[in-house]
Amino acid sequence: DKFSGTFEALWNDPEFEAFDAASDESRKRLHDALKHQSHASDAPMHFFGLRPLPFQEEILDRLQVERLVHGRRRNLVVAATGTGKTVIAAFDYRREMERAGHAPRLLFLAHRKELLDQALATFRQVMRDGAFGELLVGGEEPERWDHVFATIQTAARRNLIERWGPQHFRYVVVDECHHAPADSYQALVPQLRPDVLLGLTATPERTDGKSLLPDFDGHLAAELRIWHALERQLLVPFEYYGVADNTDLTRIRWSRNGYDAAELARVYTGNEARVDLVVEQLRRRVSDLGAIRALAFCVSVEHAEYMARALSARGLPALAVHGSTSEDVRRDAPRRLRDHEANVLCTCDLYNEGVDLPYVDTLLLLRPTSSPTLFLQQLGRGLRHDQNDKRKVSCLVLDFIGRHRTEFRFDGLFAALTGVPRSGLVKALEQGFPYLPSGCVLQLDAVARDQVLSSLRANLGRRARLIDEIRELSCAAAPLTLAHFLDATGRDVEDVYGNDWGWSSLQREAGIANDIGDLANGLSRRLGWLLHVDDRDRLATWTQSDQPRDHLSALERRRYAMLAFQLEPRGVLKTAEELAKYFATDPAIGRELGQLREVLDERIAIAHDVRPVPEWPVSLHRHYSRREILAAVGYIKAGEKGRMPQGGILKLEEEKRELLFVTLDKSSKSFSPTTRYRDYAISPTLFHWETQSWASVSRPSGRRYVESADNGWAFHLFVRTDPDATYAYAGPASYVRHEGDRPIAITWRLSHALPAALYQRYATLAQG
Repeated sequence: DKFSGTFEALWNDPEFEAFDAASDESRKRLHDALKHQSHASDAPMHFFGLRPLPFQEEILDRLQVERLVHGRRRNLVVAATGTGKTVIAAFDYRREMERAGHAPRLLFLAHRKELLDQALATFRQVMRDGAFGELLVGGEEPERWDHVFATIQTAARRNLIERWGPQHFRYVVVDECHHAPADSYQALVPQLRPDVLLGLTATPERTDGKSLLPDFDGHLAAELRIWHALERQLLVPFEYYGVADNTDLTRIRWSRNGYDAAELARVYTGNEARVDLVVEQLRRRVSDLGAIRALAFCVSVEHAEYMARALSARGLPALAVHGSTSEDVRRDAPRRLRDHEANVLCTCDLYNEGVDLPYVDTLLLLRPTSSPTLFLQQLGRGLRHDQNDKRKVSCLVLDFIGRHRTEFRFDGLFAALTGVPRSGLVKALEQGFPYLPSGCVLQLDAVARDQVLSSLRANLGRRARLIDEIRELSCAAAPLTLAHFLDATGRDVEDVYGNDWGWSSLQREAGIANDIGDLANGLSRRLGWLLHVDDRDRLATWTQSDQPRDHLSALERRRYAMLAFQLEPRGVLKTAEELAKYFATDPAIGRELGQLREVLDERIAIAHDVRPVPEWPVSLHRHYSRREILAAVGYIKAGEKGRMPQGGILKLEEEKRELLFVTLDKSSKSFSPTTRYRDYAISPTLFHWETQSWASVSRPSGRRYVESADNGWAFHLFVRTDPDATYAYAGPASYVRHEGDRPIAITWRLSHALPAALYQRYATLAQG
């Protein structure tokens, strides 16, 4: 407690940046120590926890995008238990308060008093106000009714809507909102009319099996990805083994919903050899079968009943638990598993979500699913920490893989599990997934590996498969849009524009659109060079009108120059008017640009557009290719032959501005050892950069940097992760200090702090 005043002063000192630069693990240890010490001495906690963790900041940024960019104010956040959902809600409320200029009336709803006590303490810490909020639970009654933390049962009984009206509370949080079917929830929450409704849950599936998404405008606002939770040790590591079971599934009927469940059940039920394989694989990897507590996910009730009998007959006590099981058996089954009276619960669509079974340490995936959501829900049943049994240090996952139809998709499953982009899955699988979170294992036996690789190559790399899917989904009554296609197939937009493909060109080959000429067909393929665009003003300029525009602003002209230089890199740049006229009059390209904008809009991660240099159409923390940057700053102009400067800097002599192009991971062959400078983020506002090897503080090339405060030069930082990536504009940078010579190591202060997503990437990549 004696250090609290000093620590608070340091924490709030903008010049003190050690905590920004510290590792997440270091900050967490300090966080826990201070929390323990403060609780022990009843010291005020307002100095602790004033900054969300980076992954929480990413979710907060996403919530701002949902509201300010897309106008969605009913927001659902999905994150595992222990990831700080309440902290996210508190900081989100504070951001809304700062934006509104006052503290909106708040209603925080949970189903247990213990959760309310924790939530109230968290909000008080984040709001830096020890008197913030009042409880409405049991015999406690608010006096002011401005910031109320209530159990949903009490709030429903007190008839808050009749007393205060549906619009009294402007910001409403519903914790553990998968309890939505409860009568108390339905009696209150659907009738509330706040400015913001924030739902928090570990799963988007309600306890009655229905989706929560309709309660939140059909959209998931933000989700903590599983690999982030694993990296932060918020979940136990998984040991995933893919085992080929040689079951032939190629003749089973397939629809948009996947395999026919009844036919799958007939294939699996009664398959004694498969049961023997399951038991053998368990024996190979578990020293004491009697100690495991496993969930077995089956395809049907009949399959679950069969597996329970077959496993029990082989000395592994098992129970079948499903929707048709008596309520007494279902209620008692988790206890029997916990107490080792049974070692396996064989289930069908019962324990995918909603039930907390932290002692489960083994998962048997006995049914195929190509749904990443269902796959992760099943996986999540085994990844919870068991606070009552510290012996649980990982979760064993056995996935039994058959010979699948070509329509079955592994890419979504492994992308969701590992965080590897779909386009990189083949390479990652061939290399054995070398970059998994600490403690995790992902192995496939030789046969399963070949089957998965074959599926990945067929679905990710085949043009014919894409064209077939377009034909299957097309309907004359409702033209197929790019967004609908991606949603229906689970593909990424990169799949459509990969390998010199394009949305219009694929539709033309599928025979769906007859208005796509040769010029539009060729340009469609090059629109894939725009997939990095996350600047809404640029997207709006290209798609804002279906009529030719004769009068363009200076910014619009430069945006069209950026587009021209990106799409026509080998020729003379067209004028802005020529491009605007073409995009406005060609129906196919105009349509495709509009649909591509819809998809790219959804990927925007930051709400606010800030342009530090008004005449540059370049916004902070948005992404641009080098070509686009050159056009944006006026280095090349319409009507000129495109030219590319060499090196990592670009000096604009007349303006006394210098652009610094930074590549963090210089492992590409295009970088020699003499050009692999050490560049990285020290903190969100400090960046370490090394000059070219010949620059010296005794020469003008070096003095320009260290004496910039006197000579009037301004510097702008553009950063990319690797040679194949685009640059993010990190903004203006001012000199702080330097050391060394030839090269000079310079520390820059950024005028605008890096957002959490960029800082995490830039701080961890390049210090090796």
